[in-house]
Amino acid sequence: MKRFIPALALVLALPLLAAAQAKTTTPPQGQKLLLEFVSGTELSVILADKTVLAYGSGIIDGDPVPVGAVIKTGPTTSAELKLAPNGSIIKLAKATTFTVAGLASAPTDKNAFAVAAGKVRAVAAKGGQYEFRSGTAVCGVRGTDFIFDVIEGAKARLVVAEGLVEFARLDPATGAMLGSALSVAGGMAADAFASVFESLKLSDAELAEALGDVGFERLKAGDVAAAAAPEAPKEPAAAEPADGKPAEPKEQSAFAKWLSEALGMEIGSVTIDSQTYAKAVIQPTIKLGKLKLGLYLPIIYSSNLFDPADWYRPGGNDEWSFGSGQWGVDNGAAAIDAAKDLALKIRFLEYGRQLEDPFFVKIGNLQGLTLGHGLIMRNYANDTEFPSVRRIGLNLGFDFGKAGFEALANDLAAPEIFGGRFYFRPVPNSKLAFGLSAAADIAPASSLANRDAIGDPILIGAGLDLDLPILTGDFLGLRFFADGATTLPYLRSAVNGQAGLRTDVLIQGGELQNWGAASGFMGRVAFFDWRLEYRYTTGIFRSSFFDSTYDRKRAEYALAYYDYLMTPSAGTTVMGIYGEGGFSLMKDKLSFQVGYFWPWSTEMTSLAAEAAKGADELHAKLLVKKGLIPIIDVAGGIFYDRRGLAKAITGGDFRLFDESTVFGGEIVVPVPKTPNLDLAVLFATVPVRNADGSISWKNQAEGIPNVKPSISIETRLHF
Repeated sequence: MKRFIPALALVLALPLLAAAQAKTTTPPQGQKLLLEFVSGTELSVILADKTVLAYGSGIIDGDPVPVGAVIKTGPTTSAELKLAPNGSIIKLAKATTFTVAGLASAPTDKNAFAVAAGKVRAVAAKGGQYEFRSGTAVCGVRGTDFIFDVIEGAKARLVVAEGLVEFARLDPATGAMLGSALSVAGGMAADAFASVFESLKLSDAELAEALGDVGFERLKAGDVAAAAAPEAPKEPAAAEPADGKPAEPKEQSAFAKWLSEALGMEIGSVTIDSQTYAKAVIQPTIKLGKLKLGLYLPIIYSSNLFDPADWYRPGGNDEWSFGSGQWGVDNGAAAIDAAKDLALKIRFLEYGRQLEDPFFVKIGNLQGLTLGHGLIMRNYANDTEFPSVRRIGLNLGFDFGKAGFEALANDLAAPEIFGGRFYFRPVPNSKLAFGLSAAADIAPASSLANRDAIGDPILIGAGLDLDLPILTGDFLGLRFFADGATTLPYLRSAVNGQAGLRTDVLIQGGELQNWGAASGFMGRVAFFDWRLEYRYTTGIFRSSFFDSTYDRKRAEYALAYYDYLMTPSAGTTVMGIYGEGGFSLMKDKLSFQVGYFWPWSTEMTSLAAEAAKGADELHAKLLVKKGLIPIIDVAGGIFYDRRGLAKAITGGDFRLFDESTVFGGEIVVPVPKTPNLDLAVLFATVPVRNADGSISWKNQAEGIPNVKPSISIETRLHF
């Protein structure tokens, strides 16, 4: 019972957290202009009282920019702004001086801005009024997408991508309008300094050139269109009361709004290591600006919800004890146990976005982790056995403009896999970056009984990369990349009389071996993302060594390097093309991605022979959100990552669930006539574990574990 009290107290504390957040939440007053994203470090904001706020100290991403402030971007820096709550977005190009002249406090008011020099793009939401002016021209805007390019005394050029803008010339001395205004439509441009003040048609190439340096990197023009879309038809009004006065609309309280967005509950069953448990889980999500916290408060039990002795213990740990029974006896051990139990309640803690914000951090469940362009680590995940095995991963990074780094660990409670990347930009005013990546598994053979006999290795991957963004924008993006890497074992005990870092695996038969390289392009066209690369590997080096399948194949890799050391061989040279494509449609309600690597070697005799070597890769993911499928409104997703697919098919031993596969997903169906209730079926492949948490082996000599499907059925309650 003592162990149940902390659990109950934590669950009961949730409404207090909600009330605290609701109490501090106030409705927005008029429009606010927020600094959403800065690419570079040379940005300053000069307030109306001449106070200068430097980016990174006086002002950071997410801060509001007040009326009267002047924003200046340097020659290597651009910025993105957003009007809230109406959703309009603004992009300031490099070397731009931009003034916030006024922000609307009522629908009839105007949002006014001035451009002294530089280039600005705005995607204005419908329903608002906007004015952009320079010393010689003024743009009257409603809902549209346009560019305003200003060079003092030489150019005041308007380019309209979509919509209609009223454009007029101004007297530089008095600010009065000269002549009548032009109506400039989508695909057309006008310049206040032209000899003839007229609207001219642009070619597709000219329009693309105008948009080239003002493409949005963080914000999305499509989101503005969504925010500006007409409201859905309203339901018929309810009958008026008998007194003839219309009923007052009921406004949802701040607490109710928070509760509907933040609090989720799951009640159902889960299969862990072939045993079925019942579960009751509360999963609140708390958002404070860029900070997002997701908690996981589970009770997973065999038959008695109210008996702590009957609850499932991940890794043998009683996660609801919080050191009870040890306090006053061994306070140090009690404190460690309490800290570990608290950490297990964090599903994720996030701030910022990876490689986009100057600082980002994520703690908890980690998915899709990639170092560089992925030659060493790509799409690594530490939660493939969740919730039977729960890990507290860490991923953080800093971008200082000219240089930056990121680091990760798979589990703060018991770290075994680490990674990091340092990168720098040596060319001024260029995003060309060079990077150095490394990743290591310090215990790949920890589950093997003969770990010392095979050297008890540490597997280390190290590599170099080059990244060159060519085009950055919402519609069109393109970057070139090139990576090179190797994987080496560090032996704690000797193999063939040698321990330590075995660099000799790089030289076999007098030739450089056991390394790989990849080079290609990745980019975006409208809603379609793509990647095309050439890969080259030698020895037993594998591209994307640390991937989503790694946790269940790490013992197999440790044995492979032992065999490689025992029987030195030049190995096989393998090359091939990896292609990947994906799309997101209907406001991200439907997304799909698939990638495939088909290898061949220098000794290739046939495609079938190459397939038999098992070096191919398949990656696929489908996601359907609520609101896409009418009537039944089914949602969910499925993912499938597989190495050696062609080998399994041609060899006649294909199985959907095996050690080379990560497969899973969920299907969520609303319960009819109960809008707050969903029925969900979750499925995944997981390694089988014994009662003590150790791996159950299919073939321990080759490091191949038993793998079985795990299926959960749960009822999800949301408010």
